[in-house]
Order: sequence, then C-alpha cells, then structure tokens
Amino acid sequence: MYSGAVSTIPGFVSKESWENEFGTIHAIPSSTRAEPAKALLLFSELLGLSSPLKVLDAGTGNGRNAIYLAKRGCNVTALDFSDLVLKNALCRVTEAGLTDKVSIVKHRLPERTLCPEKSFDLVLDAYLSCHFLRNDIWERFWSEMGRITKPGGHLLSIVFSLEDEYYQRLLKDSPDGSLVCDPINGIWKRLYSEEEIRKLFVRNFDLEYFAKFEFSDEVFNSVYRRVVFTSVLRKPSF
Repeated sequence: MYSGAVSTIPGFVSKESWENEFGTIHAIPSSTRAEPAKALLLFSELLGLSSPLKVLDAGTGNGRNAIYLAKRGCNVTALDFSDLVLKNALCRVTEAGLTDKVSIVKHRLPERTLCPEKSFDLVLDAYLSCHFLRNDIWERFWSEMGRITKPGGHLLSIVFSLEDEYYQRLLKDSPDGSLVCDPINGIWKRLYSEEEIRKLFVRNFDLEYFAKFEFSDEVFNSVYRRVVFTSVLRKPSF
C-alpha cells in the first residue's frame, strides 16, 4: 500500500507512481483489464472506427484500447512514458498479433509530440487528461491534441464524475473540492461536474456527443457505482 504524503499536489502524476500502480498495486481496474473502455465501446459505431483511420491512443496504459482499435482495422499510435507500462503494452500487442497495426511510442505528455500537424482522424483520451492537475498543463495537452488532429477529425475524452462512488468518498480530503488522491496508490486525479467539462471543451472544439455513463466495477473485492463523462469532440474544419 502506498504510504507517501498526499499534502503536496504535483502538476501531474509521477512515473514512479504509475509504475507502482501497473507493476504491483493494481488499484485501478483498467491497469490489468483486457477489455477496452466501456465508453469507447459505446461510441465506436458512431465514430465509424475501422480501416484506414489513424488513431492516437494518448496514455495507452496496458494497451487495451489500442488493441481494440487495431482489431477494428485502425492504425494506432500508442503513447506512454513508463518503460514498464510500454513493455506490458507491447507484450499484449504482440500476443494479439497486431504489431503491424499498433506503434508503441515512448513519450511524456503533455510535451509536444513528434507527430506532424493534422496527423490523426481520432485522438483518444481515456482517463489521461484528468491526471493533468494544473490548468496550464491541461491546456497544453489539449492544444497539442488539437494540433495533431485532422480538421473534421474527432477527439474522445473520458473522465470521472464528482458522483463516482469510488472517488467521491475521497472528496472529504480534497484541497479544492475536485482533486482527489487515492491513498492506495498515491495517484491524484481531477473529478468533474457535467457543466464544467462541457464548458472546458467548447472553447476549442465542437462538442458533437456527450454522455453520462454509469456502470458497476470491482476494486479490491468491493463493488462501486462508477460514473464517467464521455465527450466526443470534433475539430473544426476551417
């Protein structure tokens, strides 16, 4: 169990924290889960996920979403910055026989990528941007994602709601009413209200679809009602 101090809020989650989570702790169900994000499945048909779409999986984790997208025919660039995480993702991609469809790339977001401008038809933010805790870092991330998305292309973002049962119980110790730190792994994230997340995105993108998605999930033998917001954004064509 994580025993570090939680009184100091970083700008984003450290590499060490992520490697502890993915390597030994596994407090986040998706760190070991093979199935893709439920919200990605929800919008897969609307987004027309198939060949020859080029997709960026930002913060690929164990590669579960990248594998799903590749199986649908997409060409996927999967980014992460932890050697341990990338090794696990590569093993999964190799076992799935999808190395020709998924490129595993080491990169620390939100730093500017080497991807050319207007490279991708779809950018996937599956529970990544909520870990960029300062507004300037969050803005930098979305500016870069907008840069590399093709005009008319989509960006899909999944974040946790303030109503999420697992994280909601941590709000009593929040420094601002939305930032929470999981004492099991020491990982901070920001929770959102529907009004807030809608306002944040419409400044730079067209909000094409929005869903509040609820499901049950198990964490360390306890079942919680999970509540997430999924935003399907479109980059303006002009």
